[in-house]
Amino acid sequence: MATFNDNISDFYQYLIEFGNINAHSRTNYISWLTFLALTHDINENLTEDKIGEILAAEQILRTQRAKYTNEKDLVNFKSALRKYAQFLQSNFSETRKLQEQNILNQIESDSTVATTEREALIRSRVGQGLFRQRLIEYWGGCAITQCDKNDILIASHIKAWRDSDNNERLDTFNGLLLLPTYDKLFDKGYITFDFDGQIQISKVLAQSQRAKLKLDSSLRLARIDQRHAPYLFYHKEKYFIK
Repeated sequence: MATFNDNISDFYQYLIEFGNINAHSRTNYISWLTFLALTHDINENLTEDKIGEILAAEQILRTQRAKYTNEKDLVNFKSALRKYAQFLQSNFSETRKLQEQNILNQIESDSTVATTEREALIRSRVGQGLFRQRLIEYWGGCAITQCDKNDILIASHIKAWRDSDNNERLDTFNGLLLLPTYDKLFDKGYITFDFDGQIQISKVLAQSQRAKLKLDSSLRLARIDQRHAPYLFYHKEKYFIK
């Protein structure tokens, strides 16, 4: 059964797409739920009764600690828990898969797109084909470390394939070639990059996790072009968990 920590990235995206929640509040929701998950079982069985049990326990626990001690904190907890319950009921991850499949079906049936381009667009969804080859030629190795063991590197879109138009899906400057750990962190919104290529690390990652992942502020993209800028801006605004 998935835990809250398993769902942080998808929940953050849900708040952007359906939650009508601003960036500051999204960050707070993640912080509050991460805190609650340390003590409570927040999973698929998050009913209104379960939320009531958690809040009743927090009413007592808040008098025994130095953080989140006010009645207002309980109100915030309630709001975050209810929003997370809505996310769980929405089957957000499955809905996204269906959306991507619909896009693929549209591309496959679009007679105005040449056969070779259709194939390139479809293969680019999983970081293969022409898109991957372009990234290998541009980056020459991992975009961060320059490791050139290409068979383990992952071709990743900066602006996600599902959110891009056909030109963006094949654009070299909408892609990073990354070692698997960096790719997953980038895809999940735990890291992003400034316009000068400097890494930014999500506050969601604890210092102990950063140390184990060998993440620090000295990491940066090996090269950067102004044509990366609109894609990096999109990633920072839409995917990065601040």
